Amino acid sequence: MATASGIAIPQSAEDIAPSWVQQVLQKDLPGVSITDVHVRGSISQGEGFMSDIIAFDAVGIRNGVSQRYSLVAKLTDFKRPLTVMKEWPKDAQIKIDTTEVKFYSDVVPELLSLANPSTERQTDKEETDPPANSLSIPKCYFAATDPSSMVSVRVMENLKTQGFSIKPDRQSLSRDEMMLAAGALAQLHGLSHRLELRVGVPLRQKYDWIVSLSDVKAASMQLAGPMYREAVKEFAAVFPDQADLVARLEKLNLQHPMMEDPRLMVLSHEDAYGNNIMFKCAEDVPTDVRLVDWQVVAYLPPTYDLAFLFLLNADPDVFHHHRDAILAHYHHKLMETLGTDESSGLQSYTLEQLKADFKADCPFGLFHGLIRLRGLHADRGLLQIIQEIKEWGVI
Repeated sequence: MATASGIAIPQSAEDIAPSWVQQVLQKDLPGVSITDVHVRGSISQGEGFMSDIIAFDAVGIRNGVSQRYSLVAKLTDFKRPLTVMKEWPKDAQIKIDTTEVKFYSDVVPELLSLANPSTERQTDKEETDPPANSLSIPKCYFAATDPSSMVSVRVMENLKTQGFSIKPDRQSLSRDEMMLAAGALAQLHGLSHRLELRVGVPLRQKYDWIVSLSDVKAASMQLAGPMYREAVKEFAAVFPDQADLVARLEKLNLQHPMMEDPRLMVLSHEDAYGNNIMFKCAEDVPTDVRLVDWQVVAYLPPTYDLAFLFLLNADPDVFHHHRDAILAHYHHKLMETLGTDESSGLQSYTLEQLKADFKADCPFGLFHGLIRLRGLHADRGLLQIIQEIKEWGVI
């Protein structure tokens, strides 16, 4: 069935045909003529159980020049999650996929207009290339949902063909990789705050599909609570001499205090762990980053993303010895993204406030970190990080 745009949603790789790809690319590449499509097959990386990511190359002509576009089609697959989780509500799959569709359709164009406002004035520029992507987010050419089947598609650039990849086997991120990821989050947070100032209302009101802080806390305790309790049991079995620490972890309650957080909120990735971060390297040195999988976008304090980033990706050395430098880099990139507008509420956000908020929000990252890393990183490194957090008095 066609969407409001008149473009059909493919149900499988067989539906990815030249005529369909041409329709998808027309908005960003007017005048393109696609003559052939080569489907490479599924390239889902990491856990890869939320969607089927199909790689394909499109061959054609634009402005009299032969072109080749390396793309991926991210399709809803209602059966795929069940291969990893015995019970997975179909409604949950629909919600996260439509959230990502709305993020790419509604939010990303607004963020791009702020990140690179000159593109709005370059209407006379020769149309030979797609618009530059100045965000640490994959370029998305088309995102929509079929209202009858609720199958969603997102057609994006194939980052693998550009040299981007995720870390294998959930390896910890290095200091330099953490710097790049933190900088990408700072750009997202800063641009979202500028967008909020421009529209004059909280982004949670402008985009009512974005979940709030209270939604995130409730979902964490109600839906992920059982998995967290199992993770704590596993931790206790590995470290039987840590009874006091285990007791603190058992009492961790993200719903307390019940009052709404008074801090400024920003658009947050809310799932910044290794499988959702792709790096490009030159001679083993990370040079660029992309944040992928925008299915759980939320409206949160900035340090929630940072707590998630550190607790799910940093080893003890990075967490203890390089944390301040990474947070300082994040703060610098945030201020740089915000610009010099003194009316911006985040402009007065000092590095010391950022560090204090990060420590206060670490229980959020710890909660999700124990769930994600259960059975894999219950080692002395994880213990060292949790012990350091305990010394801060936040658990």
